[in-house]
Amino acid sequence: MIHNKLWRLNNLYRIVDKNGSSVPFKLNDVQKVVALDKHKRKLILKARQLGMSTYAVLDLLDDVLFNENLAGGIVSYSLEHAQHIFKRIIGHALDTMLPELKPLVGIVTQSAREITFTNGSFLRVDTSLRGGSYQSILVSEFGKTCARSPQKAEEVITGTLQTVGINGKIVIESTGEGNSGYFAEMVQNAVIRGNDNLSDLEYCLYFFSWNKEKAYRTSQEISYDIELTDYFDKLEKELDITIDQQQRYWYAQQKKVLGEKITQEFPSTPQEAFLSNSDAYYYATYIEAAYNSNRCLHTSLYDALLPVYVAMDIGVNDLTVMIFFQIAHGEIRIIDYYEDNNKGVDFYAHFLLQDKKYLYNTIYLPHDSKQRSKIDAGNTYERDFRRLFSGVNTKFHVLERSDVNLGISHAKLKFERCVFAINRVKPLIEHLGKYRKKWSQAQGRYLDEPMPSSCDHAADAFRYLCMAVTKIETVSTMNGALEKHRQAVDMRRTLM
Repeated sequence: MIHNKLWRLNNLYRIVDKNGSSVPFKLNDVQKVVALDKHKRKLILKARQLGMSTYAVLDLLDDVLFNENLAGGIVSYSLEHAQHIFKRIIGHALDTMLPELKPLVGIVTQSAREITFTNGSFLRVDTSLRGGSYQSILVSEFGKTCARSPQKAEEVITGTLQTVGINGKIVIESTGEGNSGYFAEMVQNAVIRGNDNLSDLEYCLYFFSWNKEKAYRTSQEISYDIELTDYFDKLEKELDITIDQQQRYWYAQQKKVLGEKITQEFPSTPQEAFLSNSDAYYYATYIEAAYNSNRCLHTSLYDALLPVYVAMDIGVNDLTVMIFFQIAHGEIRIIDYYEDNNKGVDFYAHFLLQDKKYLYNTIYLPHDSKQRSKIDAGNTYERDFRRLFSGVNTKFHVLERSDVNLGISHAKLKFERCVFAINRVKPLIEHLGKYRKKWSQAQGRYLDEPMPSSCDHAADAFRYLCMAVTKIETVSTMNGALEKHRQAVDMRRTLM
């Protein structure tokens, strides 16, 4: 029996359970699904506390113990977490192994990051593994790595995974954390592709939703609103499943605690796992709310009777972004979007006049439009645009410099009024959804500072749009008040 891997996993190892007790490890239902599949590259997206991380670690440990000269590695989002895995799961499993089996798994050397065994195999943990070759790799909580440190995530993709040959084994497991990064892209691509006829280098996707866990239920009655009832009913219909009352009570209780993060920690679908804002992303929950409240429409929002405005982020030697919008009955209608790079002012002016033939009221330029050349103070983007639009009844307004964090807060307040013509502005939505904060390893938190990325230009243009809306509505209110004052004066004159 000891030559049977499933038997070993169910009989040889002990773990520390949620109550802090040492108990024998037994494969649960979701762990069995992965364990029985012989495909060697596995991508696992799961809800919290299904035991998948523990299984994946023990599976790798078993590979190392019962195969000669096998190099195994575990990569995690932080060294502390990797060493926790090393001590809490691997260390406990080795320390509590049956005495008669210990001669089979003799340890030659052991440190905080690596164990070498008498069979010539070794197991190492770190935040990245580059150099040499490995036959079995586990990447744990890769979603967190992608969200907190995109550079580390790239190192995992370009370095760690490349150390494994075509016949080696790779397991990547995580909950979702935001909708950008390698993990999100790998999962979303796998959902579209499916698991049929996979090559040896493709990853088989496993998704385990919260309702797969038998323990996720409670008999305690928890009140919840009609929206959550509709959500459960929708899931039952779309997924052809049954969510019983005790499961509904359990989920409702978790939602009260986790709020919008419920979809990240306990997703019902692969797509839902990446909708959550987490703490890293500025606008993800606002975009989710826009979709849920039917403010992302596939019909045209353009009204030929209303003025059109443009908010721009200019990067003549970089990415330039234009957002086209109208304001109607309190709605901010985002009707069109354009981005391009390495083009001059002449190109963008011609594009606006000839290719996007809207009747422009005002084009809002960023604060740095007033200075283009340090040598010639008169050489500005603003001046060039005004010159190229001469003879056209379009105004230009250069926005004032403002604090980025205040601008983001202002944009969040405006977001619930935004309606998006999704067929034309989907790239904008995608950029805003991926706009994120920097992670501080030293402080162990996300900073109130944007992470530099290709999404910055669209996010900046959106901030400028929100600033422009405030100016437009302020002027409109003032004009409206002035008109009412004039009407009152005229009325008094008539009465006299």
